[in-house]
Amino acid sequence: MLRAVAVVCMLAASLITLAQLRADVMWRHDGQGRFPNISPPLEWRADRNVLWKTSVEVGGYSSPIVVEDKVFVTAEMGSLICLDLETGRLLWQKDLFNKDSPDLPADLSKALMRGCGGDSKQSTPTPTSNGRSVFYVNAMGLCACYDLAGQQQWIRIIETAKDEEHFSASPIFFGERIILHWGCLLALDAKDGRTLWKAPDAFPTHGTPTLARIGDVDVIVTTAGDIVRLSDGLQLCSGLFDSTYATPLLENGVLYVVDNESKAWQLPTIAEPGLRPKELWKARLSGEFMASPLYRDGLLYTLEAAKCRLHVLDAKTGELLIPARGEASSLAGEKPDSGLKIEGLNAGKYAYASPVAAGRHMFFFDDTGHTAVLELGRGYRPVRINALDDALVGTPFFVGNKIIMRGSKSVYCIRAKS
Repeated sequence: MLRAVAVVCMLAASLITLAQLRADVMWRHDGQGRFPNISPPLEWRADRNVLWKTSVEVGGYSSPIVVEDKVFVTAEMGSLICLDLETGRLLWQKDLFNKDSPDLPADLSKALMRGCGGDSKQSTPTPTSNGRSVFYVNAMGLCACYDLAGQQQWIRIIETAKDEEHFSASPIFFGERIILHWGCLLALDAKDGRTLWKAPDAFPTHGTPTLARIGDVDVIVTTAGDIVRLSDGLQLCSGLFDSTYATPLLENGVLYVVDNESKAWQLPTIAEPGLRPKELWKARLSGEFMASPLYRDGLLYTLEAAKCRLHVLDAKTGELLIPARGEASSLAGEKPDSGLKIEGLNAGKYAYASPVAAGRHMFFFDDTGHTAVLELGRGYRPVRINALDDALVGTPFFVGNKIIMRGSKSVYCIRAKS
């Protein structure tokens, strides 16, 4: 009996998210919103608890990352910027969408200088790092890899996009591989940028894939519901779900997608072609969801994008724990929106940033500079609303006792005074 229990525990342990086992840094730290060993401030404003503010070029929709003592951000048009974590001082900048830039080889500039249309942003993808190098990709498919001191390791074009607005997924570093969802899912060698494999039928949406392990096999789960073997790009499952923006979330062998149609699946213990996870539950949510969910203590948290409505779901059953609670419908007979409005958050366009948990608190963000601090739990427990006079669209990066925020034209470091 004890041996059987031990086997079950071993299988469960093998199904955890790979990001939990890695030291790599990417969008939202590990893509799942887990920032280790953090104790951030709960209160700030423009004249309180701002350690530094550094002006940078206008940003797209990307998020900052922190590697060692450096902050990396992107800017329009196609720049990669490195700041000192303690002071905000500019350490180096690479301009990668300028025909006169010394950082861009002449043979690549012609292929890139064709402009962008619509609302597309060159700097939408967040940079990523394996702790030794930092990797950048822009909406035209230009990839560049630098060491932390700013020395270029390699640069190339993987694809010239036909529709730049659909090239927004952030790259993932995994050891010596870089995973991109760019036209299709593909893997690059981090040492020289060469393509290792492509999964041509794994088409992208706007969201970033996530990494997991099934049994002893490393896999990639995309926002379009494809499961692909990391070693060689073999597609094991396709079309399991379709999430436009929200990254799938994995916890204790269960795969979650939290969107209009939210679902949970039990992953199998063997990764083989044709695998089909067992559906555990599904739930319908109203609105549009740009933010990716966060898991904490058996609960799933997310924020609706247009009306900033909080949704808390029981991860085991899918039950929505914070219903509309008698709110009046805008039209007679119309079903109320799901979730509960977070007072103090008001999206200018959409709340893009994803939630973050620290200790017993959770942080939610709109795109007009406001952050709501709530207590974790099954109910709605507001603590504080903080504000900066700047737009916030990327997910802030939490490190130690600091919060790094990317505004429209500035980067902020928030830290409580000791």
